[in-house]
Amino acid sequence: MTSLEHLVGRQFDLCELKRRLHSEYPRPPPVRVTSTGYGPCLLVSRECASGGTRLARLIGERIGWRVFDREIVDEVAHSANVRRQWIASVDERVRHGWSEFWRKLAEGEGVGRETYLHHLREVILLLGQQGEVIILGRGANYILPAERAVSVRLRAPLEVRVRRFAERERVSMERARRLVEQTDAERAAFIREAFGRDVDSTEDYDLVLNMDELGVEAAAEAVLAKLQERLGVQPESVPCER
Repeated sequence: MTSLEHLVGRQFDLCELKRRLHSEYPRPPPVRVTSTGYGPCLLVSRECASGGTRLARLIGERIGWRVFDREIVDEVAHSANVRRQWIASVDERVRHGWSEFWRKLAEGEGVGRETYLHHLREVILLLGQQGEVIILGRGANYILPAERAVSVRLRAPLEVRVRRFAERERVSMERARRLVEQTDAERAAFIREAFGRDVDSTEDYDLVLNMDELGVEAAAEAVLAKLQERLGVQPESVPCER
């Protein structure tokens, strides 16, 4: 039993979910499934080095929700029954040419686009069924029902993010800029190729926050207020530390 299946327990039959996914969502376009049994969830899309991980962890501590980021790769690998490194390659190395990369993987030992997206969707839906989770990236806001989640997009000026990245990773500003821009491009390409959407389209989010103007603590308060307004999530009475 995987960690996600353990969390879900007996709430629903995984086999039934797979059958429904196969019949209803045979292709990778965006899906909006019924909200019955889903959520509440917080879905965080972010520019590289905008503070998404720190924000997610802070909110998770405030309301007792589990944060999922790299863990999703492991669960997709388990679901697809392929080696983790192949899934990780598809998940992270989406730069410059999804189609070509998927074609090469499909012809070899790896996993192709359709397979990856199918199992990614399964895992995201599984987390949505569990509820009370915070999911970083992976296009979760294009998979889970919007009425049972709050979707947030985090931004910050490029120069600010480059400086943060350079300090965090202890690399030169030149290398930091190259890696930040590359990561932004990869994430945008994934959303465009997998879901046919523009990652910067504000209509896909409930909140779009400038992390340079707000800072992590103030942004957390804004997100918590939205969670309470839309989904009735009650944060602890103790405010975020400032």
